[in-house]
Amino acid sequence: METKELFAESGGHKYRLMTLPDFRRFRDLAFSSEGWSTHFSDSKLTVQSKPPPDKSTGLNIIRAKRVMPTVPPQVLYDQLQDAKYRATWDENMLEGYNIVVLDAHNDVGYYAAKFPVFLSNRDFCNQRSWMEFTNGDYVIFNHSEPHNDCPPKKGFVRARSILTGYFIQPHESGGNLLTYVTHSDPCGSIPHSIINFVMSKGATVILDKCEKYSLSYPEWTRQNYPPGHVFPWRTPKMDWDSTYLYPEDAEKAAAEKSEEPPATNELEPAAAVNDAPNVAGEKRVDTVNMTAPTLSYAPVAPPNEGDNLALQQYRATMQDAMNTIDRSFVREGHIPTTSEYIIRLKCMLEGIRQTM
Repeated sequence: METKELFAESGGHKYRLMTLPDFRRFRDLAFSSEGWSTHFSDSKLTVQSKPPPDKSTGLNIIRAKRVMPTVPPQVLYDQLQDAKYRATWDENMLEGYNIVVLDAHNDVGYYAAKFPVFLSNRDFCNQRSWMEFTNGDYVIFNHSEPHNDCPPKKGFVRARSILTGYFIQPHESGGNLLTYVTHSDPCGSIPHSIINFVMSKGATVILDKCEKYSLSYPEWTRQNYPPGHVFPWRTPKMDWDSTYLYPEDAEKAAAEKSEEPPATNELEPAAAVNDAPNVAGEKRVDTVNMTAPTLSYAPVAPPNEGDNLALQQYRATMQDAMNTIDRSFVREGHIPTTSEYIIRLKCMLEGIRQTM
């Protein structure tokens, strides 16, 4: 495993980019078992809290887990990423926008929130990080960082996210299991005991909204995005056990390794470097595309002359899905088991279904 740290500079500040080891640490926190006090638990929802291990603050870490049986993991992930959609339902959001994209997995953004009457409104300047995984997991988390284009504003108290995030897993119901973790300081003069109490109750409300607005998200996307729209936050998928920092690194290594193709299942690597500047004028991360194996791991049955149009379209869709999955395993340099292939195919078909 690479241990080097990666950095990007923007707005007079140097940012350490979150890479696979950081996502593993967030996973460890989301699944840890020691020190948690349970405030509520039933078959669908659990809310817990514990003090930070370093005792650096009197504010507790809050963790809430919820099963969402009718919300596929990818739908929840896209919904949480989509600031345009959030503006339609988040009544507490006064303003929110992206400041700079640091790389394909990190950005810096601004969020201003309305607080109850008699309390000053709060705002955040956060570095946000995200990654998708080959086992169907999705992770998003953030922490506060300064930026010259995000100075304190009159009328707002600058709050701090120590660590807040979402860990999304596939669930046997066909939906997802969401683990929400937050360790935040609204700053100002609110006593920590009150913050701890409110946050332990407020986590339930947050997860209620995550589920409610995820259910209506697929229809909203159909009405607001063109067919085939590719979301800018989507990336190649990462293996939790990878020795690389980013999935793009694994793709590049797989492409270099395939320069001498094996005797069977020949590959044709095709590197495509995108160095177009992003909105902040910084270079995007290079990406590498590879063609699919000449022999699919799971080929679709060949067409027959008597196939009607619907069956032809079905065969074409299935073949496209199979080819995409083949390419993902090729990039990882991994021959899948039947179970691994079926799980990834299920996620792929669910994504196709949500766009139809």
